[in-house]
Amino acid sequence: MQCKLHVSDDFKFHYDELRYLHWDEYPCESLPFDFESENLVHFCMPRSRHLTQLWKGQKVFGNLEFVDVSYSQYLKETPDFSRATNLEVLVLKGCTNLRKVHPSLGYLSKLILLNLENCTNLEHLPSIRWLVSLETLILSGCSKLEKLPEVPQHMPYLSKLCLDGTAITDFSGWSELGNFQENSGNLDCLNELNSDDSTIRQLPSSSVVLRNHNASPSSAPRRSHSIRPHCTLTSLTYLNLSGTSIIRLPWNLERLFMLQRLELTNCRRLQALPVLPSSIERMNASNCTSLELVSPQSVFKRFGGFLFGNCFKLRNCHSKMEHDVQSVASHVVPGAWRSTYASWHPNVGIPFSTVFPGSEIPDWFRHHSQGHEINIEVPPDWYINSNFLGFALSAVMAPQHDSRAWYMYCDLDTHDLNSNSHRICSFFGSWTYQLQHTPIESDHVWLAYVPSFLSFSCEKWSHIKFSFSSSGGCVVKSCGFCPVYIKGTSDEGDYSSGSALDEPRRHAAKPSRISYQ
Repeated sequence: MQCKLHVSDDFKFHYDELRYLHWDEYPCESLPFDFESENLVHFCMPRSRHLTQLWKGQKVFGNLEFVDVSYSQYLKETPDFSRATNLEVLVLKGCTNLRKVHPSLGYLSKLILLNLENCTNLEHLPSIRWLVSLETLILSGCSKLEKLPEVPQHMPYLSKLCLDGTAITDFSGWSELGNFQENSGNLDCLNELNSDDSTIRQLPSSSVVLRNHNASPSSAPRRSHSIRPHCTLTSLTYLNLSGTSIIRLPWNLERLFMLQRLELTNCRRLQALPVLPSSIERMNASNCTSLELVSPQSVFKRFGGFLFGNCFKLRNCHSKMEHDVQSVASHVVPGAWRSTYASWHPNVGIPFSTVFPGSEIPDWFRHHSQGHEINIEVPPDWYINSNFLGFALSAVMAPQHDSRAWYMYCDLDTHDLNSNSHRICSFFGSWTYQLQHTPIESDHVWLAYVPSFLSFSCEKWSHIKFSFSSSGGCVVKSCGFCPVYIKGTSDEGDYSSGSALDEPRRHAAKPSRISYQ
């Protein structure tokens, strides 16, 4: 909707009592020269196409908390904020001609959010060393910004830093953050740092998160890329290094005790994964074409997805994934422990799953079949409530044409002793595996573990049928399943599993280890 209001540059208005001002598409080049209001709290003038400057000199805005002039494409500079000391939110998103940020911005100690997204002509930011309340700093799309500003030595509230689409190669302004292990209060709340399409080459010891940095091998710098071994952020939950030229991850990555999601897509120079923290719930290392080794010492105690699409150099893939199924199953306990486990893990409905290159169902699956279905009659005593843990599932997926994704579904059909049939559609949910830039190049194996407390009245089943299906350009070539049981009767607790529909285990035990028959 076009603004049809025409206002002269010298229009008069009583501003003294003004508290809230919202004017889309403000038609003038600047505010009136006498515009000043001690009581103004909220100032919003988005999409002001003629606005080149808000005001000149210092203006008294003692109560101003919110400023939004987003998408004002001809705004060239920010004003002097020296007398707007209570400002909390400043939104300059889409101000594509913004070239200068006034130094007073760096002294706004109450500023919580600074959004400069897609300020494509911004080349420099002043020091922000006094922005001690800052929670969110968005620099996404600032394609000419090559250096981060000087930051406070103590940033206790910073939770989100977005650097995607920048030209930043220099983190020297962050050097005062120092060794995070020695000064863990610097970035205690940093949970997410994004850097899609940025040219970041090296991070300081305390900054370890990038996101979707789409570097190709040909454009990768020739210097050795790594994250220094002392980079730890104790509150970090999301770590995204996708597309970077990193060769190795820090050996002490396992110390990120809160880390839940690790994104490594298109890290084509990454050669090995170190021991990962047990808190990991999802990891995507698809298109890590140089990846050869995943540490067998990693122990995943939670449910989630672990993707290795197009990682054709992986040497220990099958044994590592078997170890992971063992690890996950060994922490899912029977009987009364289940409710306790579920209360500790509210996302327990998401099963463990993994994808890696291959064309065969793992040999420890005793029940397998060509095609997308497998049907089996179970003995009357196959289910022992105290020692049945769940199912391990597997399917071989074959890409068709230019497949870049698959969506994995598994339905369970059961018949009970009274000849009643039940279908639990998408019983194990759906798993998504997607490559944005590269097709799926060959067959892949999908492997999953699903705990028994997701099922219904298992003890009454006489026949079970698993049906696997996929959309997104892949077909199911073969499939298999493996019941997971407790094994062992010792007081010490020998905890194991196997595909033992033939010989169900009758003795419960405490969790210790897993084996397959």
